[in-house]
Amino acid sequence: MYLPRRLTEGEEKVSKKWIELARKTMDHEDEIQKSYYGSLDGMSGYLVLSNKKMIFVQEKGLLRKTYNLVLDVPYEKLGKVSPVSRYELAVIEADGEKHVFTTDIPVQVIGESLKNLMEPKKD
Repeated sequence: MYLPRRLTEGEEKVSKKWIELARKTMDHEDEIQKSYYGSLDGMSGYLVLSNKKMIFVQEKGLLRKTYNLVLDVPYEKLGKVSPVSRYELAVIEADGEKHVFTTDIPVQVIGESLKNLMEPKKD
């Protein structure tokens, strides 16, 4: 019998459709840790940080919402993440592709979360 696992704190903040879409990209050891609403390269949606990667799920529509996965980058394939301004974060992949995430919270908060998730775990 299949029993769904409990939602993590990060997953509780994300709607069920978001969780389903984000989880489809993750292996069984990965979990959502944080999510932030904003825009990536002009597309509205959520930046989702898991144990292993950065994901962006685009949200479209007003009454009838649809969701699309537009970014799925393992942390080892991130080149550089740095603030552009107080509310803009530049994300540069290892292959040179650049994205800008804009939000209404200081990006320093996102940067700290990302730094903590990317640090090697000590056993």
